[in-house]
This record gives sequence, C-alpha cells and structure tokens, in this order.
Amino acid sequence: MIRHAALGLLLIGAATHSVAAQALPEVRFEAGIANLRQPGLGRLGGQDASDAALFGVFWRRPTDTWTLYTSANLAYAGDSLAAAQGVAAASFPWSKSSPHRTDIGISGASFSLRSAGTGGNGNGFFRQHYVRDNAGAWFGGTAATTLRRNRYNAASAADMGLWGRFRFLYASASLSRLYATDQLLFETAGLVAPNQPGPYEIQDGQLVLQLRGGPHDITGSWTRRRAIAGADFSQNAYFATGTLQLTDRVAAIGGIGRQLADPVRGLPEAEVVTASLRVSLGPKPLPVMQRSTIAEVSIEPMSGGGAAEVVVRVFSIESLEVEIAGDFSEWKPIPMERDGSYWVARTRLRSGKYLIGVRTNQGPWRAPRNLARVRDDFGGESGIIVIP
Repeated sequence: MIRHAALGLLLIGAATHSVAAQALPEVRFEAGIANLRQPGLGRLGGQDASDAALFGVFWRRPTDTWTLYTSANLAYAGDSLAAAQGVAAASFPWSKSSPHRTDIGISGASFSLRSAGTGGNGNGFFRQHYVRDNAGAWFGGTAATTLRRNRYNAASAADMGLWGRFRFLYASASLSRLYATDQLLFETAGLVAPNQPGPYEIQDGQLVLQLRGGPHDITGSWTRRRAIAGADFSQNAYFATGTLQLTDRVAAIGGIGRQLADPVRGLPEAEVVTASLRVSLGPKPLPVMQRSTIAEVSIEPMSGGGAAEVVVRVFSIESLEVEIAGDFSEWKPIPMERDGSYWVARTRLRSGKYLIGVRTNQGPWRAPRNLARVRDDFGGESGIIVIP
C-alpha cells in the first residue's frame, strides 16, 4: 500500500514538473510531525496513539483566465497507519470583472489505517463563489466512493456558506448536509452500533475565525455535527492552527484539535497535534516585513471633476521585475517609467471604484500600502481606489 502511495506522489510530482516548466508557478513543500489519537478498531471507547511523519507538496499556476491547483500529501507511521492523498482542481472566474467564480476538482486517496480499516477513496467536487470586496458566499457539492475492507461505500455532501473580512479579521459560517453508507467509519468512532448499517444523513455547522497580520495568522474553527437520519448522535469539534512566517520563503505551522470522521474523504475521527515547516519555491515573493510598504498611490484630481490621474510609485531596484495592473486595465500591466529609485506608473480614471495591485518577479499581487485592501482567492490582494 505504501509503495502505491509513493508511486501516486511520484506521478503527481512528475506531472507538476512538466507543466511548471512552461510557466512560473507557486510551489510549496511541507514536512513535519504529528501525533494522532484514534478510536481503536473493534474496541469502542479505546484509543490508539501514533506519531506520524507528514510530507506535502502544493503547486499553483495562475493564468489570465483560470488557475490550476495540484497537491499531494502523505502521513506515514509504519504500515499500520498511513494515508496518501492527491488533489487536482481548477478555478474559473466568469470574467475579469465578474464576482462569480467556479471551482471544480477531483481527489484520490489510499490508506492503510489502524482505525476504520484499509482501503481507498475517490471524489469529485464543485463550488460556486460570489465574491465582493470584503464579503462573499458559496455553495457546492461533492460525490465520493470509499473502498474499505473490500466494500464500496457511497457518500455525498452539499454545502453553503458566507464569509466576510474586516481589516485583519476574517470570519465564515457554513452549513453542510452529508449522506453516507460507511458504517465501519462511524462504528469505530463509537457513534453507531454494528446493527445500524445506515445509510446516515448528517448535518454539520461550522464557524471559522481568523486573525491575520501580514503573512502570519491564527485560525480557530468550531464544528457542530448531528445525525438527521439513520443514527442518533451529536458532536462538537474544535481545531486551531497558526502560521508564523520566518523568512520570505520559510514558515512554521502548527495545529491542534479534533478531526471528525469524514465520509467524503474516508478519514476516521482523530485527535491531532501537528508541527511542520513550509518552504515556498518558484517566483520570489515580496519581503515578509516590507510587502505592504513597497508601493504608494496618489490621486491627483483633474480640472472639470469626474476624473483623476492615479500615480503609483514603487520603491525598487531597477533590475527587479515590477508590474502594476488593475481591473481598469483588465489586469494587463500599465506602462512604467524609471524615476530615481522608483518605478512610476500613471493612468487616468473616471469617477468610480477600482482595484489595483503591484507584484514583483511574477509573485502574488499586493495592495499599495496607503490603500484599503481586499484579499483575492489566489493568495494575493488588491488595493481599492475611489475616484469621486
């Protein structure tokens, strides 16, 4: 089983390399350790604890019309506890200025778990987003099949949610409805008896709160689960994670909490503690402490009103590749000229609200430091310009 997982990771890595050779993608590697406490198979109420090594790779390639994501993850603690997962997804904005975006993807996993038995999982998913400056909403669905001890189990889920941002605070609330036939998964978690074969209908409500300061963040989530049909149980789960950016390429990540049984991905219930390091490769990102101070915008009203000249000044060495763009240019770079230690771009805009971003060396888009900012869904952000 582990050989099969390693082969899957190798194939994903090879595919990623072949596509990445034609662009400047974002690549992240992550390695760390975890302590997992899982209900013991066949002895309800008992738990098995294991230490595991964690390995992961994430690759993202943006284009003018879509963004492709791939990732692979492996948790390994001997043949009795291992799981490998690969994900491929694409995100399609409806147009440059549209608030609508559609995500579609597939995921596959192979596991040899002490809890809930050996097997594998495959699923396909979609999600429709509506995104405004500092708020948005989504709905989506997933269909999955899990092979566990030579038995196929079906699962599906539908979810919807809302999110909002206020300065450094991000919050979201979501509701999902799950259908599953994986009796062994829930029996091992102590939620159903052997004579309750299902199917089960489950409802999950989740609240997420994130505090973000530049590249650093602390995130906490609370999940409330209850059975709607086929069983009678309710659960609460809490999880907290934190990211500390050590350099412009290296971050330390930690997490602690409870993972509820996941019939869509086929993963069992567990109490989890993780610690890992993440290394980012590809285009060099903006400096950790200076990314929000690298650019400034000034607005110079024009005679007659109803229009203004927007001037963007970027403090940068001349050899650094700098791009300035916005929704007013359909995110195509606008011309720049060198002025001493600055790159300067000028554009005339009519009355209205616009988004503008600056990036260096094909890295993520960043907002100039003196503008209100809004994060996008691709790891970047934009500044907001208002012309009266």
